[in-house]
Amino acid sequence: MTATVQITPAAHVPWSAVEQVLGSVGESSHCWCRWWLSTNAEYGALDDAARQAALQSDLVRDAPRGLLATVDGSPAAWVGAAPRSHYARLPRTTALAQALPGTDWADNSIWSVVCFTVLPAHRRTGLATALLGAAVEAARTAGATAVEGYPVDTAVGGRRSPGALNTGTLALFERHGFTEVGRAKADRPVVRLLL
Repeated sequence: MTATVQITPAAHVPWSAVEQVLGSVGESSHCWCRWWLSTNAEYGALDDAARQAALQSDLVRDAPRGLLATVDGSPAAWVGAAPRSHYARLPRTTALAQALPGTDWADNSIWSVVCFTVLPAHRRTGLATALLGAAVEAARTAGATAVEGYPVDTAVGGRRSPGALNTGTLALFERHGFTEVGRAKADRPVVRLLL
């Protein structure tokens, strides 16, 4: 039997569904998709409960923060995606700034895909691929001119835990037509898809 996958903007699903995914997987249960949105000082000033409340507040305001995937009606995975200008940490990350010299980080027409969370039972099923495709379409619908990602190049370095791959893999982005536009580190390319 084939599973039914549905992907919906997180602002349009019950909060309990978001909690079920982000609240039960490793780093996601601490981050609540706030890492890239915050400076070090801002992130450090919040505990897990405050980060969770901040995400919930964003979703109540219908801010584009991510998409949630369900499998046969059960919450299964998340992708964090929004206009690049929302992510305060990106231009403050020295390696990224050096990889993208001259970048207008305030350009709202470029979206960023910053993280994936897939519940263990649904890993290696194609959900991350489906989520990335849906994130690209959400950006296109919102009028974006490009989508950017900051994946891990698994061909460089050794094995990594699922948590270390939460920004996605280079292969995942390449399958969607993203091309490399810079390298933040040896194993951290910056990729972009023009829409």
